[in-house]
Amino acid sequence: KRFGKEIAKLSNNKKIRSYHHADSRFVVVSAASIIAKVTRDRAISKLRKNYDLGSGYPSDSKTIDFVTSYYRINQILPVFVRKSWKPTQKILNKKLL
Repeated sequence: KRFGKEIAKLSNNKKIRSYHHADSRFVVVSAASIIAKVTRDRAISKLRKNYDLGSGYPSDSKTIDFVTSYYRINQILPVFVRKSWKPTQKILNKKLL
């Protein structure tokens, strides 16, 4: 419900229905999930050509090490890193960067 409310705000408060496990309940959501995963994997592959960033997932220690190192060198987070990730916030809040 919380997710639906946040999305509704972004869409001029249109009614949004959100469901847990929607990808297993609705074929169109399942297809969209697959497309999103493939698109993400392609984007990460392109980034890997220039950066040694691991899997790109926030639970990956190699990814966290990359973000930390990048920030130390550049004094800014990479544009492709989600600032809302808990690991990113944790690093920023602890001033580990």
